[in-house]
Amino acid sequence: VVVAMAGSWSSILAVWELCFLVVDFCGQAVDNFGAEIMMAEELEGLVSRFNVLAAVVRRAGFMLEVPLLVMTQSCVLVLGLVATRFIYGELTEEDFAMVANVGLIVLMVFWLFSSMAVVNLKMDRLPALLTARNFGYEIDHDKQCAVIDLQACDAGLKMLNVRVDRRTI
Repeated sequence: VVVAMAGSWSSILAVWELCFLVVDFCGQAVDNFGAEIMMAEELEGLVSRFNVLAAVVRRAGFMLEVPLLVMTQSCVLVLGLVATRFIYGELTEEDFAMVANVGLIVLMVFWLFSSMAVVNLKMDRLPALLTARNFGYEIDHDKQCAVIDLQACDAGLKMLNVRVDRRTI
């Protein structure tokens, strides 16, 4: 039983770590693009680089959907089984250990969703960062078009086409 539990935890931790690395990569990419905006001499090329960033973040979100759904659904399944055993009065010490393990997995998934929400918050702030820049023109129509494009893109990490933020967690 101990070997099986250790094997399952190692696979769960490996999947969780991979998902966390993907989310962290997206956060670092958004931070890097924000630094590019601040150091840009002109507007040229920023929109195309943002489109690449948005595509990478969107693809990462698609990649994260299945592992996160499997982790959350397996937690719901185990809790349902334990609840059924509770109703019929057949609880054992192993059931309490399963509930503790499920609780830990739920916390890990919540941490991932919180990290995804931070990445989306950073993505939402990029248009304001571009608006704050002055490229030497009093009225800069190109910059306003770029800001509108960044806002309309709706880039970010999504779960089943729902944008992950603090409200949806």
